[in-house]
Amino acid sequence: MLFRSFAYGLLVTLLSACVQTTIEQPAVRAKKLTDATPWQARGKILVSTENERQTLRFTWSHLSEEQDRVELSDTLGLQSVTLIKDSDRYYQENNKGQRVLLTANMLEQPLADVLSSLPDDIAQLLTGAASSNRQVTSQVVRWSSSAQFATPEELRVNFGDYSLKIMIHQWDIDSGE
Repeated sequence: MLFRSFAYGLLVTLLSACVQTTIEQPAVRAKKLTDATPWQARGKILVSTENERQTLRFTWSHLSEEQDRVELSDTLGLQSVTLIKDSDRYYQENNKGQRVLLTANMLEQPLADVLSSLPDDIAQLLTGAASSNRQVTSQVVRWSSSAQFATPEELRVNFGDYSLKIMIHQWDIDSGE
């Protein structure tokens, strides 16, 4: 009986150690992306609330300190939306390149609620920077092995009722060289 308890205890300890997520640190030599550096990231994002989960594909283009272009689509690519963030205002871009100021009631759920709740510094969070908003927590789980820039491959962002798991599989960075 004592041996069985010891064996179960050891098994539980080993399994719980396997479940723990280690948080990697970026390479010391790698530079962090600044807000002034143009970049593009492609990947998937899992948007979770207490009652709902949705996976989206994204292409996020950080064009300048004031402007971002975000292309979101469902996992099959059947439905998509292009959003432009310009000076803290969001616009929806149609297939003719025309922009319409975006209001929450123009998008389907849960995207409308997520968009209205997004932190102002979401582009900085994607680069691994901490949020200036204390209501937002972000954590880089895995960094890329790029020699020049430290860029996240997997991160988690929590704000309000939302939890985002972001997996970035491609970074294109304009290094200005």
